[in-house]
Amino acid sequence: MLNDNGIIVDSLVDKEDATYLAWRVDETISMAEYLKYCISKNWIDATKIELTSEYSDSAEEYERLCDYILETLEDSNSFSKKMYKYMIRNGEISGYTIIATLLEQDAISITAEEQKKFYNSVMNPYNFMLYLIENLYITPAQLALDPYSASCVITNMNGEVLALVTYPSYDNNRLANSIDAEYYAKLQNDLSKPLWNYATQQKTAPGSTFKMVSSTAALMEGVVSTSSTITCRGFFDRFENEIYRCWAYPSSHGALTVAGGIENSCNSFFYEVGYQLSLDDNGVYKENLGLEKLYKYADLYGLSEKSGIEIEESEPEVSDAYPVLSAIGQGTNNYTTVGLARYVNTVANNGTCYKLSLLDKVEDSNNNLIKDFTPEIRNIVDMPSAYWNAIHTGMRRVVQKKAYYNDLGVTVAGKTGTAQESKSRTNHALFVSYAPYENPQIAVATRIAFGYSSDYAARATRDVYKYYFKIEDEDSIVTGTANNINDVVVAAGD
Repeated sequence: MLNDNGIIVDSLVDKEDATYLAWRVDETISMAEYLKYCISKNWIDATKIELTSEYSDSAEEYERLCDYILETLEDSNSFSKKMYKYMIRNGEISGYTIIATLLEQDAISITAEEQKKFYNSVMNPYNFMLYLIENLYITPAQLALDPYSASCVITNMNGEVLALVTYPSYDNNRLANSIDAEYYAKLQNDLSKPLWNYATQQKTAPGSTFKMVSSTAALMEGVVSTSSTITCRGFFDRFENEIYRCWAYPSSHGALTVAGGIENSCNSFFYEVGYQLSLDDNGVYKENLGLEKLYKYADLYGLSEKSGIEIEESEPEVSDAYPVLSAIGQGTNNYTTVGLARYVNTVANNGTCYKLSLLDKVEDSNNNLIKDFTPEIRNIVDMPSAYWNAIHTGMRRVVQKKAYYNDLGVTVAGKTGTAQESKSRTNHALFVSYAPYENPQIAVATRIAFGYSSDYAARATRDVYKYYFKIEDEDSIVTGTANNINDVVVAAGD
């Protein structure tokens, strides 16, 4: 903290100094010793700790430095977390104290009866914490766990948004008419950003959900036909000193049609598509050419513009670099969940791209129509039916490989996507889909940010179909509790 704030001037510090190494590397001296040494070596910027003439010698400078540290750390959440972690690990804070602190600070809201279970020792602190997690009194964000957010958008085949959901959310009633200032301040300080609409404002790479765009480009630009194949060897090595591996490496998928490329989500297949799209008439690889072609078809699916909904929405980003990587949904591709919803809706209805709308109509008090918000058609993706059939077949096979969809009661077609944003955090999980496969009624786009595996997004979407097609009662789907709590805790520990 002292280095970051410029109190210890990094450019003045001798990184080979024995005392510096004793503190930073060997950890054999105390912080007091190190700071006093920094003062003696003039590594401290005294002007930043409000040193006055009252503090003239090194002892007084050290005293003011200690005051500065305590004043600065008093309101530091990150330091408090480190301290609590240290104290918990060393047994200085008990499980009972942790739960009691949560209750006293109103960090969780539970009934008086539930509080009695804790205070009367009906449940020990460990089991009570599990109870709080299972019953959703504590959010993943409060536990600093991924995933802590998600979003889902559902449309019908006419471009009407049936549902647009963002998690975490907040209680609208406490902000209606007059704002609950204390509650609003709490929302603003919440690191999980409940006031942020993850369905319309969060953008991530689409991952393999982009492969229907690449398939369309490949078919329309003559890279493949519906029956021709591209052979996956487990890797792509068209570039000197660069090898891109398929997810199946060291295995391979062999020869695949476009339907097979989608079905197996074969990266090697789509690397080759991106490469072939980038070749000019003389067979020369030109990066901008491939990017222009991918942009053309991304645009036809509405991915180059906002979706049309009547609330704030982030601008999409069609990839402007690395056409080979862009063809598998990486590169610089970045889209919102609602943008992906319009895209998969266009796929589902064979090419009609709408300007989506959240609103139905506005009427006066006498039910006279003032304005109708029927979605407008943005454009048509004009493509032979055989091409559409190949794409739909591949998407249907994706879902057929998922055993948890086999007994659903409605046929679903979809495409999973796993997108990496940071090497220090897990991947985003995405799933775009529609149902019924034979005659689509709705399309669904689901994103679980930092959600590990696309399968989790697909499993969450399955509940959407259960609800919409009345396969299960609402009470059995929305239980108000976390499923498989022991599995969740073990996974978090891993």
